[in-house]
Amino acid sequence: MRLHLMLALTGLILSLGLRAQNTAQDSVYVYAHYTKQEIYIPMRDGKKLYTAIYTPRDTAKSYPIMMMRTPYSIAPYGEQNFRIPIGPSMEFVKEKFIFVYQDVRGKYKSEGDFIANRPYTDTPGAVNESTDTYDTIDWLVKQLKSNGNVGIWGISSPGMYASMSLIDSHPALRAVSPQAPVTDWFLGDDRHHNGAFMLMGSFSFLSSFGKKRDSIGSKGAAGFSNYGTDQAYSFFLKAGALSNLNQQYLKGESVLWNEMMSHPNYDDYWTSRAYLSRIRELKPKVLVVGGWFDQEDLYGPLKTYQALQKIASDRVKLVMGPWYHGSWSRGSGRQLDSLDFGQNTASYYRKKIELPFFVSHLKGQGKDGLAAATVFVTGENNWSSHRTWPVEEVRSQPLFLTADRKLSLKPAPKSASPYVSYISDPSKPVPYTREKTVLRGYKYMYEDQFFAAQRPDVLVFETEVLEQDVKLMGEYSGESVCQQYRQ
Repeated sequence: MRLHLMLALTGLILSLGLRAQNTAQDSVYVYAHYTKQEIYIPMRDGKKLYTAIYTPRDTAKSYPIMMMRTPYSIAPYGEQNFRIPIGPSMEFVKEKFIFVYQDVRGKYKSEGDFIANRPYTDTPGAVNESTDTYDTIDWLVKQLKSNGNVGIWGISSPGMYASMSLIDSHPALRAVSPQAPVTDWFLGDDRHHNGAFMLMGSFSFLSSFGKKRDSIGSKGAAGFSNYGTDQAYSFFLKAGALSNLNQQYLKGESVLWNEMMSHPNYDDYWTSRAYLSRIRELKPKVLVVGGWFDQEDLYGPLKTYQALQKIASDRVKLVMGPWYHGSWSRGSGRQLDSLDFGQNTASYYRKKIELPFFVSHLKGQGKDGLAAATVFVTGENNWSSHRTWPVEEVRSQPLFLTADRKLSLKPAPKSASPYVSYISDPSKPVPYTREKTVLRGYKYMYEDQFFAAQRPDVLVFETEVLEQDVKLMGEYSGESVCQQYRQ
């Protein structure tokens, strides 16, 4: 088989919450083995946060507590209405834990005002997500019959709340798993990528999430849906300036949109929400999880692990699999459309990694047995264990772009042309996906983009035929491939 390494450039851009399928049997099992209560838990400032507690009917033993805090609702509400499954997966349901879900401050049925990615402050008497987590755990371990150990998990924004539990953590908190955690909304997660505003994803998300609620209740604000087209470019081209989007479609009602438009640069608004520097010690064991094809929060898990391992490398583990946003929590993880990984990666993660981690640290049964970094290597289709990430064994290899559209491991001769050009026509934009969509989607992270490589306004650089296998692992930097043209 003839293999090449290809790199496509458009301009200077280089391209190299979620549930398992529920079954009737799962529902029967959960209702038969758990009870549910809904309560308000008081915080130190007097506000009360709405909380659902699922407790095993078997009271002969004391069980640890597994908690998730979320801005996305702990529905279904009502003590006769159960989430199916509860916990991270049905494996946890059958292992038996006390599962706790909480609407964060200012969302749905919880009291108080909601502030997205609420900045941490250590001012005496101040409340934040860290103090709310601490107060909730303190109430739970004092009021519930448990074994006194608490674990926290969450994906995306709930992953952020999991990370923030590590700031001044409660003594009962033994294990935490931030999964695709929102970590820095400006540098890499969701809203911006390296400062570039992600217009399509932000507009659709902030049209609902960014609204201030009218009242405490079980329903959230509706988002914008009247696009009038199935192609994002047509919609946003017609809308024009960002200010028009706010006036015509958001009607000035998205608090978050207004805040982000008022802070186009990486100022205190953003840095105050980048909480990793606030975590100064690790008391619980931490399992950071992410997906290589995560369209929203690929930055978060890698940066979270990088920061935490500097604090206490023996207390944090990293898992990276071949998944898009949150897909490890459901399904088999065997395929992404035509990509077949040869094994059920998501099922393996849930049964052999996630469950043993929490069982070990909350129940004291067995050892999680994980290496510091467990990553799935696509192409080889194997799990790989390492002492750290990025792996220590790799060597840095610059790639060079040549004037004849080649991608080389060696610098081009100095006599070669210093640049290659292309013409960009805004009326004929380069598509980032084959899908017709007004939403961000996720398939563009792994789909074959040869359709774009055939365009005259996309530059494609290709190596000669590879005579040997090439394994790419570690951090990628666009600096190396652009260096030729910066000289």
